[in-house]
Amino acid sequence: MDPSRTGDKRGRAVDAIAGRLARDEPALRSSRDLWPGVRQGTGSGASLFIGDMVGIALFTPAMAGTRDYRMALLAKPGDAVVVRQRSPGFEAYLAEYLGIRQVRFLEAQGADPAPVAKQCRTSAALFGPLLELLRAAGSLTLHGYLVTGHLWQLAQALAAAAGLPVYVAGPSPRMSRRVNDKLWFWEVAREIAGPDSVPPTAFAFGPAAAAGQIARLARVSGQVVVKVPDSAGAAGNIRFGAAQLEGLGPAALRALLEQRLRAAGWEGRYPVLVGVWESGVEKSPSVQMWLPQAAGGPPEILGLFEQRVQGREGRFAGARYASLSRDTEDTLTADALRLGALFQQAGYFGPCSLDAVLRTDPSGAEQIHWIECNGRWSGVSIPLAAATGLLGQRPGGIVIVQEYLADQAPHDTAWQCSRLGDLLLRRGQSREGVILVSPPRPQRASLNAAAVAGSQARAEALMDAVFERISPAG
Repeated sequence: MDPSRTGDKRGRAVDAIAGRLARDEPALRSSRDLWPGVRQGTGSGASLFIGDMVGIALFTPAMAGTRDYRMALLAKPGDAVVVRQRSPGFEAYLAEYLGIRQVRFLEAQGADPAPVAKQCRTSAALFGPLLELLRAAGSLTLHGYLVTGHLWQLAQALAAAAGLPVYVAGPSPRMSRRVNDKLWFWEVAREIAGPDSVPPTAFAFGPAAAAGQIARLARVSGQVVVKVPDSAGAAGNIRFGAAQLEGLGPAALRALLEQRLRAAGWEGRYPVLVGVWESGVEKSPSVQMWLPQAAGGPPEILGLFEQRVQGREGRFAGARYASLSRDTEDTLTADALRLGALFQQAGYFGPCSLDAVLRTDPSGAEQIHWIECNGRWSGVSIPLAAATGLLGQRPGGIVIVQEYLADQAPHDTAWQCSRLGDLLLRRGQSREGVILVSPPRPQRASLNAAAVAGSQARAEALMDAVFERISPAG
Protein backbone atom coordinates (compact mmCIF):
# COMPACT_ATOMS: atom_id res chain seq x y z
CA MET A 1 0.00 0.00 0.00
CA ASP A 2 1.25 3.48 -0.87
CA PRO A 3 2.12 5.08 2.48
CA SER A 4 1.37 8.54 1.14
CA ARG A 5 -2.27 7.62 0.45
CA THR A 6 -3.25 5.79 3.61
CA GLY A 7 -4.69 8.91 5.18
CA ASP A 8 -2.64 8.54 8.34
CA LYS A 9 -0.65 11.39 9.87
CA ARG A 10 2.67 10.30 8.37
CA GLY A 11 1.13 9.80 4.94
CA ARG A 12 -0.30 13.31 5.01
CA ALA A 13 3.11 14.61 6.05
CA VAL A 14 4.66 12.98 2.97
CA ASP A 15 2.05 14.67 0.76
CA ALA A 16 2.69 18.04 2.40
CA ILE A 17 6.47 17.82 2.11
CA ALA A 18 6.32 16.66 -1.52
CA GLY A 19 4.01 19.56 -2.37
CA ARG A 20 6.33 22.04 -0.65
CA LEU A 21 9.40 20.70 -2.45
CA ALA A 22 7.66 20.97 -5.81
CA ARG A 23 6.52 24.53 -5.06
CA ASP A 24 9.94 25.63 -3.84
CA GLU A 25 11.76 23.99 -6.75
CA PRO A 26 9.42 23.48 -9.73
CA ALA A 27 12.31 22.17 -11.88
CA LEU A 28 12.19 18.90 -9.93
CA ARG A 29 9.26 18.02 -12.18
CA SER A 30 9.29 20.56 -14.98
CA SER A 31 12.86 20.02 -16.20
CA ARG A 32 11.84 16.63 -17.59
CA ASP A 33 9.40 18.40 -19.94
CA LEU A 34 11.95 20.75 -21.53
CA TRP A 35 13.29 18.32 -24.12
CA PRO A 36 11.31 18.28 -27.40
CA GLY A 37 10.53 14.79 -28.65
CA VAL A 38 11.71 13.18 -25.40
CA ARG A 39 9.49 11.39 -22.89
CA GLN A 40 10.20 10.12 -19.42
CA GLY A 41 9.57 6.39 -19.20
CA THR A 42 10.26 3.30 -21.30
CA GLY A 43 9.26 2.67 -24.89
CA SER A 44 8.53 -0.53 -26.82
CA GLY A 45 11.54 -0.34 -29.11
CA ALA A 46 15.25 -0.89 -28.48
CA SER A 47 17.22 0.23 -25.44
CA LEU A 48 20.61 1.88 -25.00
CA PHE A 49 22.57 1.17 -21.82
CA ILE A 50 25.31 3.49 -20.59
CA GLY A 51 26.97 2.29 -17.39
CA ASP A 52 29.44 5.18 -17.14
CA MET A 53 30.09 6.41 -13.60
CA VAL A 54 31.75 9.65 -14.70
CA GLY A 55 29.29 12.36 -13.76
CA ILE A 56 29.25 11.32 -10.12
CA ALA A 57 31.38 13.90 -8.32
CA LEU A 58 35.09 12.94 -8.00
CA PHE A 59 34.77 9.86 -10.23
CA THR A 60 37.31 9.65 -13.02
CA PRO A 61 37.51 7.09 -15.86
CA ALA A 62 40.39 5.37 -14.06
CA MET A 63 38.40 5.06 -10.84
CA ALA A 64 35.36 3.64 -12.63
CA GLY A 65 37.51 1.01 -14.34
CA THR A 66 35.55 -1.71 -16.14
CA ARG A 67 32.40 -1.48 -14.06
CA ASP A 68 30.49 0.30 -16.82
CA TYR A 69 29.96 -3.18 -18.31
CA ARG A 70 27.54 -4.01 -15.47
CA MET A 71 24.61 -2.45 -17.31
CA ALA A 72 25.14 -4.91 -20.17
CA LEU A 73 23.59 -7.60 -17.95
CA LEU A 74 20.24 -5.85 -18.48
CA ALA A 75 20.43 -5.80 -22.30
CA LYS A 76 18.21 -7.81 -24.65
CA PRO A 77 18.54 -8.73 -28.35
CA GLY A 78 18.46 -5.59 -30.48
CA ASP A 79 19.80 -3.32 -27.74
CA ALA A 80 23.08 -1.39 -27.61
CA VAL A 81 25.64 -0.86 -24.86
CA VAL A 82 28.32 1.84 -24.79
CA VAL A 83 31.44 1.30 -22.65
CA ARG A 84 34.71 3.14 -22.30
CA GLN A 85 36.87 0.17 -23.22
CA ARG A 86 35.54 -2.96 -24.84
CA SER A 87 36.35 -6.40 -23.44
CA PRO A 88 35.81 -9.09 -26.10
CA GLY A 89 36.34 -11.79 -23.47
CA PHE A 90 33.55 -10.45 -21.28
CA GLU A 91 31.22 -10.04 -24.25
CA ALA A 92 31.90 -13.69 -25.14
CA TYR A 93 31.05 -14.68 -21.57
CA LEU A 94 27.76 -12.74 -21.73
CA ALA A 95 26.77 -14.54 -24.91
CA GLU A 96 27.92 -18.07 -23.99
CA TYR A 97 26.80 -18.25 -20.38
CA LEU A 98 24.03 -15.66 -19.99
CA GLY A 99 22.54 -15.75 -23.49
CA ILE A 100 23.02 -11.99 -23.98
CA ARG A 101 23.40 -12.04 -27.76
CA GLN A 102 22.56 -9.77 -30.70
CA VAL A 103 23.56 -6.78 -28.62
CA ARG A 104 25.69 -4.08 -30.25
CA PHE A 105 28.64 -2.91 -28.17
CA LEU A 106 30.15 0.50 -28.90
CA GLU A 107 33.37 1.91 -27.50
CA ALA A 108 33.74 5.49 -26.30
CA GLN A 109 37.02 7.30 -25.65
CA GLY A 110 38.12 5.57 -22.46
CA ALA A 111 40.42 8.25 -21.08
CA ASP A 112 38.22 11.19 -22.05
CA PRO A 113 36.98 12.90 -18.86
CA ALA A 114 33.72 13.80 -20.62
CA PRO A 115 30.77 11.60 -19.62
CA VAL A 116 29.99 8.88 -22.15
CA ALA A 117 26.47 10.28 -22.71
CA LYS A 118 28.07 13.53 -23.87
CA GLN A 119 30.50 11.64 -26.10
CA CYS A 120 27.57 9.79 -27.67
CA ARG A 121 26.05 13.14 -28.66
CA THR A 122 29.21 14.86 -29.88
CA SER A 123 31.04 11.95 -31.57
CA ALA A 124 29.82 10.96 -35.03
CA ALA A 125 31.33 7.49 -34.53
CA LEU A 126 28.89 6.93 -31.65
CA PHE A 127 25.93 9.10 -32.63
CA GLY A 128 25.62 7.56 -36.11
CA PRO A 129 25.10 3.94 -34.96
CA LEU A 130 22.66 5.06 -32.26
CA LEU A 131 20.65 7.02 -34.80
CA GLU A 132 20.55 3.92 -37.03
CA LEU A 133 19.33 1.85 -34.09
CA LEU A 134 16.57 4.35 -33.32
CA ARG A 135 15.38 4.43 -36.92
CA ALA A 136 15.36 0.65 -37.19
CA ALA A 137 13.54 0.12 -33.86
CA GLY A 138 11.04 2.98 -34.10
CA SER A 139 11.85 4.21 -30.60
CA LEU A 140 14.77 4.12 -28.20
CA THR A 141 14.90 4.08 -24.40
CA LEU A 142 18.05 5.43 -22.73
CA HIS A 143 19.14 3.76 -19.48
CA GLY A 144 22.00 5.43 -17.62
CA TYR A 145 23.79 4.25 -14.49
CA LEU A 146 23.31 7.86 -13.41
CA VAL A 147 20.74 10.00 -15.23
CA THR A 148 22.13 13.48 -15.90
CA GLY A 149 21.41 16.37 -18.23
CA HIS A 150 23.84 14.83 -20.71
CA LEU A 151 21.59 11.79 -21.10
CA TRP A 152 18.54 14.00 -21.67
CA GLN A 153 20.50 16.09 -24.20
CA LEU A 154 21.49 12.92 -26.05
CA ALA A 155 17.84 11.85 -26.12
CA GLN A 156 16.80 15.22 -27.54
CA ALA A 157 19.52 15.14 -30.24
CA LEU A 158 18.48 11.64 -31.34
CA ALA A 159 14.76 12.50 -31.33
CA ALA A 160 15.37 15.64 -33.39
CA ALA A 161 17.56 13.84 -35.92
CA ALA A 162 15.19 10.90 -36.43
CA GLY A 163 11.82 12.47 -35.80
CA LEU A 164 11.03 9.47 -33.60
CA PRO A 165 10.28 9.16 -29.86
CA VAL A 166 13.14 8.72 -27.43
CA TYR A 167 12.54 7.83 -23.79
CA VAL A 168 14.69 8.42 -20.70
CA ALA A 169 14.27 5.74 -18.03
CA GLY A 170 15.03 7.95 -15.07
CA PRO A 171 14.39 11.21 -13.23
CA SER A 172 14.75 14.76 -14.45
CA PRO A 173 18.28 16.19 -14.20
CA ARG A 174 17.29 18.38 -11.26
CA MET A 175 15.61 15.55 -9.36
CA SER A 176 18.60 13.29 -10.02
CA ARG A 177 20.96 15.87 -8.52
CA ARG A 178 18.80 16.36 -5.47
CA VAL A 179 18.27 12.74 -4.42
CA ASN A 180 22.00 12.03 -4.80
CA ASP A 181 22.96 15.05 -2.69
CA LYS A 182 23.60 13.98 0.91
CA LEU A 183 22.78 17.43 2.29
CA TRP A 184 19.36 17.46 0.61
CA PHE A 185 18.67 13.85 1.56
CA TRP A 186 19.60 14.32 5.24
CA GLU A 187 17.26 17.30 5.53
CA VAL A 188 14.42 15.31 3.98
CA ALA A 189 15.19 12.22 6.10
CA ARG A 190 14.96 14.31 9.27
CA GLU A 191 11.49 15.46 8.27
CA ILE A 192 10.23 12.01 7.28
CA ALA A 193 11.96 9.72 9.82
CA GLY A 194 12.59 12.11 12.69
CA PRO A 195 15.37 14.44 13.92
CA ASP A 196 17.48 11.56 15.26
CA SER A 197 17.33 9.51 12.05
CA VAL A 198 20.69 10.78 10.71
CA PRO A 199 24.08 11.17 12.41
CA PRO A 200 25.03 14.47 14.07
CA THR A 201 25.77 16.66 11.08
CA ALA A 202 26.66 20.22 10.11
CA PHE A 203 26.74 21.93 6.73
CA ALA A 204 29.79 24.08 6.05
CA PHE A 205 29.63 26.78 3.37
CA GLY A 206 33.31 27.72 3.43
CA PRO A 207 36.75 26.53 4.61
CA ALA A 208 36.72 28.40 7.92
CA ALA A 209 33.27 27.08 8.82
CA ALA A 210 34.28 23.53 7.86
CA ALA A 211 37.43 23.69 10.00
CA GLY A 212 35.41 25.05 12.93
CA GLN A 213 32.83 22.26 12.66
CA ILE A 214 35.57 19.61 12.47
CA ALA A 215 37.22 20.97 15.62
CA ARG A 216 33.87 21.12 17.45
CA LEU A 217 32.83 17.56 16.56
CA ALA A 218 36.31 16.17 17.27
CA ARG A 219 35.97 17.31 20.88
CA VAL A 220 32.93 15.06 21.39
CA SER A 221 33.74 12.21 19.00
CA GLY A 222 36.84 10.20 18.26
CA GLN A 223 36.32 10.34 14.49
CA VAL A 224 35.00 13.06 12.17
CA VAL A 225 34.16 12.72 8.49
CA VAL A 226 33.90 15.38 5.81
CA LYS A 227 31.80 14.36 2.80
CA VAL A 228 31.54 15.84 -0.66
CA PRO A 229 27.73 15.73 -0.74
CA ASP A 230 27.20 14.61 -4.34
CA SER A 231 29.90 11.95 -4.50
CA ALA A 232 29.45 8.22 -3.90
CA GLY A 233 31.18 4.98 -3.03
CA ALA A 234 33.34 6.65 -0.34
CA ALA A 235 35.19 8.66 -3.00
CA GLY A 236 34.27 11.89 -1.22
CA ASN A 237 34.71 10.73 2.39
CA ILE A 238 37.63 12.29 4.29
CA ARG A 239 38.13 10.97 7.82
CA PHE A 240 39.93 12.73 10.66
CA GLY A 241 40.82 11.19 13.99
CA ALA A 242 40.78 13.37 17.09
CA ALA A 243 44.45 12.54 17.78
CA GLN A 244 45.36 13.59 14.25
CA LEU A 245 43.90 17.04 14.86
CA GLU A 246 45.46 17.62 18.27
CA GLY A 247 47.44 20.85 18.41
CA LEU A 248 46.25 22.14 15.04
CA GLY A 249 45.08 25.73 14.97
CA PRO A 250 42.24 26.93 12.71
CA ALA A 251 44.55 27.90 9.81
CA ALA A 252 46.46 24.61 9.89
CA LEU A 253 43.24 22.59 10.12
CA ARG A 254 41.73 24.49 7.22
CA ALA A 255 44.84 23.87 5.11
CA LEU A 256 44.87 20.15 5.97
CA LEU A 257 41.20 19.80 5.06
CA GLU A 258 41.51 21.47 1.67
CA GLN A 259 44.71 19.55 0.90
CA ARG A 260 42.98 16.22 1.49
CA LEU A 261 39.83 17.23 -0.36
CA ARG A 262 41.76 18.41 -3.40
CA ALA A 263 43.85 15.22 -3.38
CA ALA A 264 40.54 13.35 -3.78
CA GLY A 265 39.64 15.45 -6.84
CA TRP A 266 37.44 18.04 -5.15
CA GLU A 267 37.17 21.27 -7.17
CA GLY A 268 36.55 23.71 -4.34
CA ARG A 269 32.74 23.78 -4.30
CA TYR A 270 30.91 24.29 -1.03
CA PRO A 271 28.91 23.37 0.97
CA VAL A 272 30.44 20.18 2.34
CA LEU A 273 28.98 17.93 5.00
CA VAL A 274 30.80 17.59 8.33
CA GLY A 275 29.64 14.81 10.60
CA VAL A 276 30.51 12.22 13.19
CA TRP A 277 32.01 8.98 11.87
CA GLU A 278 29.72 6.54 13.63
CA SER A 279 31.12 4.27 16.32
CA GLY A 280 29.44 1.09 17.46
CA VAL A 281 28.26 0.28 13.94
CA GLU A 282 27.13 -3.33 13.69
CA LYS A 283 25.67 -3.46 10.19
CA SER A 284 25.24 -1.28 7.11
CA PRO A 285 21.79 -2.09 5.73
CA SER A 286 20.62 -0.95 2.32
CA VAL A 287 17.02 -0.86 1.09
CA GLN A 288 16.72 -1.53 -2.64
CA MET A 289 13.63 -0.01 -4.26
CA TRP A 290 11.99 0.53 -7.62
CA LEU A 291 10.01 3.76 -7.97
CA PRO A 292 7.61 3.66 -10.93
CA GLN A 293 6.20 6.82 -12.41
CA ALA A 294 3.49 8.25 -10.17
CA ALA A 295 0.70 6.78 -12.29
CA GLY A 296 2.33 3.34 -12.27
CA GLY A 297 1.75 2.45 -8.63
CA PRO A 298 3.51 2.86 -5.29
CA PRO A 299 7.25 2.32 -4.58
CA GLU A 300 8.30 -1.32 -4.40
CA ILE A 301 10.81 -2.80 -1.97
CA LEU A 302 13.06 -5.21 -3.89
CA GLY A 303 15.09 -6.37 -0.93
CA LEU A 304 16.92 -5.46 2.27
CA PHE A 305 20.65 -5.94 1.98
CA GLU A 306 23.60 -5.77 4.32
CA GLN A 307 26.57 -4.03 2.77
CA ARG A 308 30.19 -4.89 3.34
CA VAL A 309 32.58 -1.94 3.34
CA GLN A 310 36.36 -1.73 3.50
CA GLY A 311 39.01 0.84 4.38
CA ARG A 312 38.97 3.97 6.49
CA GLU A 313 36.51 5.69 4.16
CA GLY A 314 34.04 2.79 3.98
CA ARG A 315 34.42 1.71 0.34
CA PHE A 316 31.67 -0.59 -0.94
CA ALA A 317 32.98 -4.17 -1.28
CA GLY A 318 29.81 -6.24 -1.59
CA ALA A 319 26.41 -7.11 -0.18
CA ARG A 320 24.06 -9.94 0.75
CA TYR A 321 20.48 -10.24 1.91
CA ALA A 322 20.30 -8.74 5.38
CA SER A 323 19.72 -10.69 8.56
CA LEU A 324 17.90 -8.27 10.85
CA SER A 325 15.36 -8.33 13.64
CA ARG A 326 11.72 -7.96 12.63
CA ASP A 327 11.47 -4.59 14.38
CA THR A 328 14.51 -3.27 12.51
CA GLU A 329 13.20 -4.56 9.19
CA ASP A 330 9.82 -2.95 9.83
CA THR A 331 11.39 0.41 10.69
CA LEU A 332 13.73 0.39 7.68
CA THR A 333 10.93 -0.61 5.33
CA ALA A 334 8.43 1.93 6.67
CA ASP A 335 10.92 4.81 6.50
CA ALA A 336 12.10 3.78 3.03
CA LEU A 337 8.57 3.55 1.65
CA ARG A 338 7.72 7.01 2.97
CA LEU A 339 10.92 8.47 1.53
CA GLY A 340 10.30 6.64 -1.75
CA ALA A 341 6.74 7.98 -1.91
CA LEU A 342 8.07 11.48 -1.30
CA PHE A 343 10.66 11.17 -4.09
CA GLN A 344 8.08 9.70 -6.45
CA GLN A 345 5.62 12.52 -5.85
CA ALA A 346 8.40 15.05 -6.36
CA GLY A 347 9.13 13.51 -9.79
CA TYR A 348 11.58 10.63 -9.27
CA PHE A 349 11.38 7.53 -11.47
CA GLY A 350 13.69 4.50 -11.58
CA PRO A 351 15.90 2.42 -9.28
CA CYS A 352 16.69 3.90 -5.89
CA SER A 353 18.47 2.61 -2.81
CA LEU A 354 18.74 4.03 0.69
CA ASP A 355 21.81 3.29 2.82
CA ALA A 356 21.84 3.30 6.60
CA VAL A 357 23.95 2.19 9.54
CA LEU A 358 22.71 0.13 12.45
CA ARG A 359 24.56 0.99 15.63
CA THR A 360 24.42 0.52 19.36
CA ASP A 361 24.56 3.77 21.31
CA PRO A 362 26.39 4.12 24.64
CA SER A 363 23.21 3.18 26.52
CA GLY A 364 23.00 -0.12 24.64
CA ALA A 365 19.96 0.89 22.57
CA GLU A 366 19.79 0.04 18.87
CA GLN A 367 19.76 3.05 16.57
CA ILE A 368 19.18 3.43 12.82
CA HIS A 369 20.85 6.33 11.03
CA TRP A 370 20.15 7.02 7.36
CA ILE A 371 23.35 7.88 5.48
CA GLU A 372 22.57 8.48 1.82
CA CYS A 373 20.26 7.94 -1.11
CA ASN A 374 21.54 6.41 -4.34
CA GLY A 375 19.14 7.75 -6.94
CA ARG A 376 20.62 5.60 -9.68
CA TRP A 377 21.56 2.05 -10.47
CA SER A 378 24.12 0.55 -8.11
CA GLY A 379 26.47 -2.32 -7.40
CA VAL A 380 23.55 -4.11 -5.72
CA SER A 381 20.56 -3.22 -7.88
CA ILE A 382 22.19 -4.21 -11.19
CA PRO A 383 23.13 -7.79 -10.23
CA LEU A 384 19.79 -8.19 -8.42
CA ALA A 385 17.88 -7.10 -11.54
CA ALA A 386 20.08 -9.28 -13.75
CA ALA A 387 19.58 -12.35 -11.56
CA THR A 388 15.82 -11.77 -11.48
CA GLY A 389 15.75 -11.60 -15.26
CA LEU A 390 17.91 -14.68 -15.72
CA LEU A 391 15.96 -16.81 -13.23
CA GLY A 392 12.52 -15.43 -13.97
CA GLN A 393 12.07 -14.53 -10.31
CA ARG A 394 13.93 -12.79 -7.53
CA PRO A 395 16.63 -15.13 -6.16
CA GLY A 396 16.06 -16.66 -2.73
CA GLY A 397 19.70 -16.03 -1.84
CA ILE A 398 22.33 -13.68 -3.25
CA VAL A 399 25.88 -12.64 -2.36
CA ILE A 400 27.56 -9.83 -4.30
CA VAL A 401 31.31 -9.23 -4.29
CA GLN A 402 33.09 -6.19 -5.71
CA GLU A 403 36.64 -6.10 -4.49
CA TYR A 404 40.32 -6.18 -5.26
CA LEU A 405 42.21 -9.42 -4.71
CA ALA A 406 45.35 -8.93 -2.65
CA ASP A 407 48.55 -10.76 -3.55
CA GLN A 408 47.23 -11.97 -6.91
CA ALA A 409 48.27 -11.25 -10.45
CA PRO A 410 45.65 -9.72 -12.76
CA HIS A 411 43.64 -12.24 -14.80
CA ASP A 412 41.08 -11.80 -17.56
CA THR A 413 37.51 -13.02 -17.91
CA ALA A 414 38.53 -16.19 -19.73
CA TRP A 415 40.78 -17.18 -16.80
CA GLN A 416 37.97 -16.56 -14.31
CA CYS A 417 35.61 -18.68 -16.40
CA SER A 418 38.12 -21.50 -16.62
CA ARG A 419 38.69 -21.49 -12.87
CA LEU A 420 35.04 -21.26 -11.90
CA GLY A 421 33.79 -23.75 -14.48
CA ASP A 422 30.63 -25.49 -13.30
CA LEU A 423 30.00 -22.85 -10.63
CA LEU A 424 28.97 -20.36 -13.31
CA LEU A 425 25.27 -19.85 -13.95
CA ARG A 426 24.14 -20.84 -17.45
CA ARG A 427 20.91 -19.29 -18.63
CA GLY A 428 18.21 -21.89 -19.19
CA GLN A 429 20.36 -24.71 -17.82
CA SER A 430 20.80 -23.95 -14.12
CA ARG A 431 18.74 -22.37 -11.36
CA GLU A 432 21.73 -21.34 -9.28
CA GLY A 433 25.29 -20.32 -9.87
CA VAL A 434 27.74 -17.44 -10.13
CA ILE A 435 27.27 -14.45 -12.41
CA LEU A 436 30.30 -12.39 -13.44
CA VAL A 437 29.01 -8.83 -13.16
CA SER A 438 31.84 -6.95 -14.90
CA PRO A 439 35.27 -7.78 -16.34
CA PRO A 440 38.26 -7.84 -13.97
CA ARG A 441 40.51 -4.82 -14.13
CA PRO A 442 43.39 -5.21 -16.59
CA GLN A 443 46.10 -3.91 -14.25
CA ARG A 444 44.88 -5.10 -10.85
CA ALA A 445 43.38 -8.40 -9.73
CA SER A 446 39.69 -7.94 -8.98
CA LEU A 447 36.40 -9.78 -8.79
CA ASN A 448 32.91 -8.44 -9.39
CA ALA A 449 30.46 -11.34 -9.17
CA ALA A 450 27.15 -12.44 -7.69
CA ALA A 451 26.29 -15.91 -6.39
CA VAL A 452 22.56 -16.65 -6.62
CA ALA A 453 20.63 -19.65 -5.29
CA GLY A 454 17.36 -20.77 -3.78
CA SER A 455 18.52 -19.96 -0.26
CA GLN A 456 20.93 -17.52 1.33
CA ALA A 457 22.97 -20.35 2.86
CA ARG A 458 23.47 -21.94 -0.56
CA ALA A 459 24.47 -18.61 -2.12
CA GLU A 460 27.03 -18.10 0.66
CA ALA A 461 28.45 -21.59 0.01
CA LEU A 462 28.74 -20.84 -3.72
CA MET A 463 30.69 -17.65 -3.07
CA ASP A 464 32.98 -19.45 -0.63
CA ALA A 465 33.68 -21.96 -3.41
CA VAL A 466 34.49 -19.10 -5.79
CA PHE A 467 37.24 -17.79 -3.54
CA GLU A 468 38.64 -21.27 -3.01
CA ARG A 469 39.00 -21.74 -6.76
CA ILE A 470 40.49 -18.36 -7.62
CA SER A 471 42.88 -18.13 -4.66
CA PRO A 472 46.56 -18.67 -5.45
CA ALA A 473 46.44 -22.02 -3.63
CA GLY A 474 43.18 -23.07 -5.30
